[in-house]
Amino acid sequence: MMSRSELARASELSALKMVLVGVGGCGNNTVNNVKRYGVRVPTVAVNTDAPTLQRISADIKILIGEGAHKGRGAAGSPELGRQIAEQDMDKILAPLRDKELIMITAGMGGGTGTGAGPTIAEAIKEKFPDKIVIGIVTLPFTSEGPTRIRNAQWGLSRMLDSADMTVVNANDLLKERAGNLPVSQAFREMDKLLVDIIDSIVGLQDIVPQPGLVNIDYSNMEVLVRGSGLGFIGIGRGRSSMEAFRNALAANYSQADIRNAKGAIVYVEGNQSQLVMRELDRIPQMLSSDYNIMSIFWGIKPNWKLYEPKIMLLATGVRSELVDRWLQGGI
Repeated sequence: MMSRSELARASELSALKMVLVGVGGCGNNTVNNVKRYGVRVPTVAVNTDAPTLQRISADIKILIGEGAHKGRGAAGSPELGRQIAEQDMDKILAPLRDKELIMITAGMGGGTGTGAGPTIAEAIKEKFPDKIVIGIVTLPFTSEGPTRIRNAQWGLSRMLDSADMTVVNANDLLKERAGNLPVSQAFREMDKLLVDIIDSIVGLQDIVPQPGLVNIDYSNMEVLVRGSGLGFIGIGRGRSSMEAFRNALAANYSQADIRNAKGAIVYVEGNQSQLVMRELDRIPQMLSSDYNIMSIFWGIKPNWKLYEPKIMLLATGVRSELVDRWLQGGI
C-alpha cells in the first residue's frame, strides 16, 4: 500500500512532459502571449534575430546562426532558415530531450519560422521517434505578395510532412471575420486564438476521470494524433454545453472539414451546475452521426471559476480545401 507522499510522487512522474517551442518572430510572439496569459507550460524561443529574441519572455532562449549571421535574421529566406537550424540543431534539441509532447508554433512566409520550424519538427521525429510533435502554424495574408505565399506553401508542406499533427490558422479568414475591427485588435484576436489552442492542449493533462464517461489519457491522444496529418482544434464557450460545442465547431480558421476524421477528443470545462448530462451525451452522438467520426474520447475538467461552459474539440486526420489550395499553389 502506497503512502500519500509516494502517490504524489507517482502522480508527478506520470504527468505528461510538454513544451512549447516558438520559432521565428510569430512563434516568439506566441510564446510571449502564452506567458502573459499564464498558461502553465515550459517555453523555448528560437530565433535568428537577436534583438527580437531579447524581448521575449521565454524560459529558454536559443539564438541560432550567431556565428555566421551575427544574430541578424534569416533575410526572409526559408532555405537560409533551414540551413541555420540544421547547423545549430544540437543546441535546439538539448532542452527537448526529456519532453514527450512538443508543440512547435511558427508563422509561415518569412525566413526563420518557415525554414527552421519544420526542420526542427523533422529532426525531433528522426532522433526521437516516440515523441509527439504538434505543429501550430499561421498562414500569411495573400495580400502580402507572391514571395511570402511561395515561402508559406513550402513551409506548410514540410510541416505537414514532419509533424505528427499540424493545426493551421489562415490570416485571410481572420480578416473576413474581423470585419471592421482595427488592425491591432484583429491581430489580438489571432493571438488569443493561438493561446487558446495551446492552453487546450496543455489542459489535457489536468482532466479528472469521471464515472460513466469515456475518459481521456495520454495513450488515447497519442493514438489519434500520431502521424495524423492535418488537425483541427476549436475552442468554444456558451451559455450551455451545446452552444459551447457549436461555437467550438465555428472557431475554424482553416476551413477544416471534420467529416470522417480519424478521431476526436472533446473535453468540457465548467462547474457542476453548468454541465447537464443530457446535453453532454448529445455531443458524441452528433460527432458520430453527423460527422461519421468513430473514435471519440471524452473528458471533464471541473472548473468552478468559469461562468459558462467551455469546450475543446480536437479532430485529427481532417481535410481542408483551403489548405489544399495553398499546397497546390491555387491561392
